[in-house]
Amino acid sequence: MDAMRYDITAYTASFRLPGTMGYQATAPVPPPSTIFGLLSAAVGTDVGPEDVAWIAYRFTFAARATDLEKIIVHSKRGPFQDAKLGAVNSVPIKREFLYEPHLVLYLPQGTFERDLARPRFPICLGRSQDVATVERAKPTDLAAADEADLEGVLVPFPAEGRVPSSAILGLPTYMQRTTPRTPGRVGLFHVITKRQHAATTGLYLEPGEELAVPLLWQAMLVGGGAT
Repeated sequence: MDAMRYDITAYTASFRLPGTMGYQATAPVPPPSTIFGLLSAAVGTDVGPEDVAWIAYRFTFAARATDLEKIIVHSKRGPFQDAKLGAVNSVPIKREFLYEPHLVLYLPQGTFERDLARPRFPICLGRSQDVATVERAKPTDLAAADEADLEGVLVPFPAEGRVPSSAILGLPTYMQRTTPRTPGRVGLFHVITKRQHAATTGLYLEPGEELAVPLLWQAMLVGGGAT
């Protein structure tokens, strides 16, 4: 299968887990919605699962750390002025982030090459301060594999065959084109963070690489099942 490989790096990354309050934990692997957000920034307009047949990626980072961040409370008119404080209302929170992230992204050849070579807007691995860079882009080939080593990937749940032990998280596959942004679909995924061997469907391997990636097909991302 013809593909383009992109090696994307940043200084930091963060992928806030839904439902966390007070302490913002990060997922160890970006959800598919982050990939579409990155592509949207590169193109300059909204990109979703309907715009690409499949995506595949793996993700690693050097360390996980926690930052102390001040959140400013906003109302419809802007920053909320607290009469008791006599100042803008703000809340300190702890936020996890990932240091020295590395995303290996595979896309079908003929899609987004020009956009990722000259992004319309800054591409990010998570929030707006997690600015990323495409370090390398090259054409390659992906071959189906019955079994392979996995690390830093999302495997759709439930997976067939022998799947490594993992956490299972509900993550957004794409965001609706509305304000405020809301998930178009939330899917369940096995989150494989440590290198393990797996024998399951949907694995693809680049020649010369030891780690495979699961292909996330368009139909699965929009909620219609795998192809």
